Amino acid sequence: MKSILLVIHDPSHAGIFRYCLSLYRELKKISENPIDAWLTFPSKVQITKSYGSKLFPFINLGNSLLTFFELLSGRRFHNVYSLYHLTNVTITPALLVSCQPAIVTIHDVIPFSLESERSRSWLGAGSLLVKLAQKSFSMLTKAYKIICVSKSTKYDLQHYLHVNDQFIEVIYYGVDHELFKPRDKLEARRKLGLPLDRPIILNVGSEESRKNIPTLLRSLKELLNSVPNALLVRVGERDAHTEKLINSLGLNGKVLYRRASPNEVALYYNAADLLCFPSYYEGFGNPPLEAMASGLPVIAGNRTSIPEVVSHAGILLDPFDVEGFAYWMREVLMNEDLRNKLSEAGYKRSMDFSWEKCARETLEVYNEVLNEV
Repeated sequence: MKSILLVIHDPSHAGIFRYCLSLYRELKKISENPIDAWLTFPSKVQITKSYGSKLFPFINLGNSLLTFFELLSGRRFHNVYSLYHLTNVTITPALLVSCQPAIVTIHDVIPFSLESERSRSWLGAGSLLVKLAQKSFSMLTKAYKIICVSKSTKYDLQHYLHVNDQFIEVIYYGVDHELFKPRDKLEARRKLGLPLDRPIILNVGSEESRKNIPTLLRSLKELLNSVPNALLVRVGERDAHTEKLINSLGLNGKVLYRRASPNEVALYYNAADLLCFPSYYEGFGNPPLEAMASGLPVIAGNRTSIPEVVSHAGILLDPFDVEGFAYWMREVLMNEDLRNKLSEAGYKRSMDFSWEKCARETLEVYNEVLNEV
């Protein structure tokens, strides 16, 4: 019997960890081979704090700092498993030497495509950290297979690293249709303490530069000329630059920031009237898919992977088109027929994505590699 280990390290974004957890759970249901998953030390500390300690079915291979360095040195799991799936590229260099045969999932290629931005965001250590991240990617040639989460990510990987097409498989994320589904809007607003009678625009995610929050805020400013009672709800943290921009645009009282657990995020999709997502770079882009699965109309940027996810089921614009976003937000808010059309189209589109499909396609990659070695 051939065994498989998923190694999960430092999933600093909720979307990546949702991928790891959902993929693992579905693989356990359908795989004939034993499959284990291991959270490295930094991951367990972070995820236990965010999600609680009893949620995860991960095996206990030792979640200490010592075990983490044993993993890096290759002494811990060398030749223990028949196949290793590295679900994040962060510690790829060490593992691709010690854990073979290996498959690696690439969620994005930000260290290359947004190199200058990431260097600035990491302050004085930025350039060094970017170079280290790029070094991780350079080791991908040692992997038997690479899974990219979108065609856009695959294109970028080949553009920057010239990886042969035969080594790459594109497997999309899924979406949890039991969690993200249409619910009663007014009931969701009551549970979340949101106003019942105001048009609500939702945006979910971080405030990294690529999320393009300034365009969102400037579009809101334009929208308020025709829909003065509109409210923007941002699920995520607010940074100092955004605070300054909100003040300068006179948007105090028009933007509401909330933090939310994964389950609460689902309610925000139900409570809103539309999702506005002007990001200009996404490896995949979970919020538009989760919104569509919830029956929420989507207006989003038309770059990188987002058109693959949304397709013709939402409104896609140049991510820096302030007037365009303001126009279409107004149209969706004021036109019930358009809202219903987008809601139905988005929900139908979301049914093309599931974690079961993701797991079955990933299992095919596993079997292909296991049959080769």
